[in-house]
Amino acid sequence: MEKKYVIFTQNTMASVVATREILLKNYDQISAIVLASQLKGDSFFDQFKIAKKLINKSSYQFFLYKIFESKLYNVLLSLHKLFRTNSYKSNESKSIEDLAKFYSIPIVRTNDLGNEGFLKKIKDLNPSYILCLVAQILRKKVFETMGDKFINAHGSYLPEYRGPAQYFWYLLNEDEKFGVTIHFMEPGLDTGDLIIRRKFNYNQNMSAYKLHYGISKYWGIMLNEFIDISNNSNNVVRVKQDENEATFTRMPTKEDVKEFKKKRKKWVTVKDFLTYY
Repeated sequence: MEKKYVIFTQNTMASVVATREILLKNYDQISAIVLASQLKGDSFFDQFKIAKKLINKSSYQFFLYKIFESKLYNVLLSLHKLFRTNSYKSNESKSIEDLAKFYSIPIVRTNDLGNEGFLKKIKDLNPSYILCLVAQILRKKVFETMGDKFINAHGSYLPEYRGPAQYFWYLLNEDEKFGVTIHFMEPGLDTGDLIIRRKFNYNQNMSAYKLHYGISKYWGIMLNEFIDISNNSNNVVRVKQDENEATFTRMPTKEDVKEFKKKRKKWVTVKDFLTYY
């Protein structure tokens, strides 16, 4: 049976970069793109409440950086489109919406990935797997409705660094390598069975933006590898995570951000936006 895939994604820098990488190679295997809001909620007020909770758990500096990262990135893509640059014409700097239009892939929009009506639409598509590049946490009923079809791209060598903002912790902890994992999803925090894991060297003096961009590229590259594996085998090999090796990250606090600055780590540089799009 021919396999088809649905992508759950959003208009953040990391998700756009990874989604584009998948579409450039496997656009003909994607039956739909789900474009979700970064924060769950049907109204601005609902999303504001969630944002406020995140700021309280983290720091306003990190939250502002996340807004800056994605908003400025999307402005950059708009400029490529406006001036019809060579990278835009070759699809290397297009938005998700422009890529979907170019490849004639339908977009489904939602503010809540757990909405029953939305899930019915996706279930009717009968995808072989759903490739996840979203920040929204999927509730238990999503897995009960869709089954064991969710494949996640995570920015660490699981079970190390389960949790958010791995790129921040790589830089703060001055780790020599970063990791990327493709794994099955389940209701736990990054606990699903492993499919592909790799570690990569990086320059510890690079900015948070540049490192996050690089991790996102590998998300797309390795999800493409998963598609190849899936298409060539009826049974994807899966490996249980060793809970004894699990470590965890958290949203950076005000104290974490102070330490980040103290170590002279950079959030973003002007060169980043001239090179990484």
